[in-house]
Amino acid sequence: MMRLFEQLVPTATWLRMAEKATREGLRAFRINDDRRAWAVTSHSQDGVAYEVTILDGDLLCSCRGSAFHPYCKHRALVLRELGVLTPDVTHSPLVPNRVRAAV
Repeated sequence: MMRLFEQLVPTATWLRMAEKATREGLRAFRINDDRRAWAVTSHSQDGVAYEVTILDGDLLCSCRGSAFHPYCKHRALVLRELGVLTPDVTHSPLVPNRVRAAV
């Protein structure tokens, strides 16, 4: 069975979201040196960070947008930090196996 983010989110969307995160100055930090748990700063709220968790290849984020979309700039930034999301990636969509391999 395909996962939702595997079906709906093309690599181009992840790249666009990662670029937006960079333009907005978001920063990603590993929590307790665990590649599966991240804190990503908020652009709209000072002093706020969202938790991005990788669980069985799925990307989960605590931001409000995640309730409505299978992608967000916080998750995209984590993918870039893990080296999964690079500009030379041309396949679409991004598959969970690549995420699992990175952690």
